[in-house]
Amino acid sequence: MALKDPRAIQTELARPFAPEDLEWRLQRTFEIKGEMVGIAVPYVTNRAIQNRLDSVVGTENWYNDFKPWHRFTMKVKSDYDPKQSVDKEVISQLCGIAIYFEERKEWVMKWDGAENSDIEPAKGGLSDSMKRAAGQWGIGRVLYNMDTVLVDVEKKGRSWFIQKAARTKLDKAYLDMLKVLGLKPAPAGGIQSLLADGNATLDGRTDDTSKRADTPAIPPKDGDTAQKSRQAPAKQAEQTPEPEYEFIVSASQIQKGMNSKNTFVRLRSADGKEINAFAQGEHLMLAPGVMLTNTKLSTRQQDAVVYFILESYQIVPQDQRAA
Repeated sequence: MALKDPRAIQTELARPFAPEDLEWRLQRTFEIKGEMVGIAVPYVTNRAIQNRLDSVVGTENWYNDFKPWHRFTMKVKSDYDPKQSVDKEVISQLCGIAIYFEERKEWVMKWDGAENSDIEPAKGGLSDSMKRAAGQWGIGRVLYNMDTVLVDVEKKGRSWFIQKAARTKLDKAYLDMLKVLGLKPAPAGGIQSLLADGNATLDGRTDDTSKRADTPAIPPKDGDTAQKSRQAPAKQAEQTPEPEYEFIVSASQIQKGMNSKNTFVRLRSADGKEINAFAQGEHLMLAPGVMLTNTKLSTRQQDAVVYFILESYQIVPQDQRAA
């Protein structure tokens, strides 16, 4: 990919998206003359964000990373008795998006975070935090110029949703806003998913030969640059002994939701690469420094955000570790 200066990168990242690359959510609902309506707000899909980064800086020149943020408890109305209040634990996720700048010979990372959603908490938190991190780079920032858009809503269960027929009205409101600003949208691209089956099982060793396009990008080790990745491969090294472990736990944290617990772990492979993963339930044995073998990792996705699930593992006993 041709070398671009930072200003050109900023301009291309901030280019408005096509209406097809947006999703709309209800910000709140209220009653007008006996009819329920809602305020709809637009978001760029994560798939469109990934495609924009691929096309502007190149697939090898950006990556994302996730880590837990803050947690606190707040009072909310009970689902069973609106007159009663219950404690709800709020957990947040941070996402960082890094871009490599050839002129500076370094990676620049920008972070932002979001709270876990009520439905599939970890997945929703990861997805929303990536949207916010993208906004730090100017991706989708033009959406903050949108005026309030009222839409018809319908109730499903205890929740309200935007009626499908409102999509035409929402797309028109977005295009009218761009016209006022003198901007034109880019061609639609995010709706063409670049991801394979999100439930595919991966080899726990995560070496370069098993790395797939749908797995979260792995940051380079210190000293590596995008330029090095384009150099001719080095001569095959002499065969080294098989490591006695696949991963070392470098960090862990128990995350408690309303009805479930998950264990967040950061795993470092034998070749120094790190990934973030979630294990269902409370795994107190996954403490920092613990070595794992026979690991089974699978991927899950929320929009285009892909993350790892630690399905199973074995802990390497102390007496079997190398001195």
